[in-house]
Amino acid sequence: MTLIDYTKIEIRENGEEMVDLATLGFLLQPTYFEQGLAPDPRIFLRKATAEKLLAAQASLPAGLRFKVWDAYRSRDVQNNVYQRYWQDLQAQHPDWDEEKIKLEVGKFVTPPYLKEKVPPHATGGTVDLTIVDADGVELDMGTEYDFFGAEAAPFFYEIYKTKPAVTTNRRILRSVMEAQGFTLEQDEWWHFDYGNQIWALKSGKPFAIYGEAKIT
Repeated sequence: MTLIDYTKIEIRENGEEMVDLATLGFLLQPTYFEQGLAPDPRIFLRKATAEKLLAAQASLPAGLRFKVWDAYRSRDVQNNVYQRYWQDLQAQHPDWDEEKIKLEVGKFVTPPYLKEKVPPHATGGTVDLTIVDADGVELDMGTEYDFFGAEAAPFFYEIYKTKPAVTTNRRILRSVMEAQGFTLEQDEWWHFDYGNQIWALKSGKPFAIYGEAKIT
């Protein structure tokens, strides 16, 4: 089964609660709220996923911690992100037809309203994050958050061997997250999954434990 077929993975929703990451002491920067794409500045994850994130943070080298940009994302917020990227590409490539734009947008942002496809962020099992130092300064990861280009791929700089410091920083992030059972997104160094269909597919699990979540 290819990654594109992740929707074929069965979901056995475990009903796990959502928790506000602010209550666990994480450094948060609610990027989509700041950009006017989300109505709520709070950032939520499923309880077990948040606990794994705490454990991953605790295993970072001394003086380092996480900064979380995004986690749970409703379909409405997903649509706002999708439409913004669509508009950006349309402006950058006026010669592209609708099918080409749809293809390119879909490489980085899951279509929001397909009933048969639960966007990973909508499960509460996906997190976008980076590492900061003791002063809150982000480590150099080679690109900004939500940079939609080839350089955002986790292993880009390992392959081209152009930025050793970036390679080291991405390896640190990858290693502490994977040690807690998170799986890595192939196109975005900042994106990690746990419990959802993509996680199940990449981990060889027979089913996902998280379906679509709601904040009440």
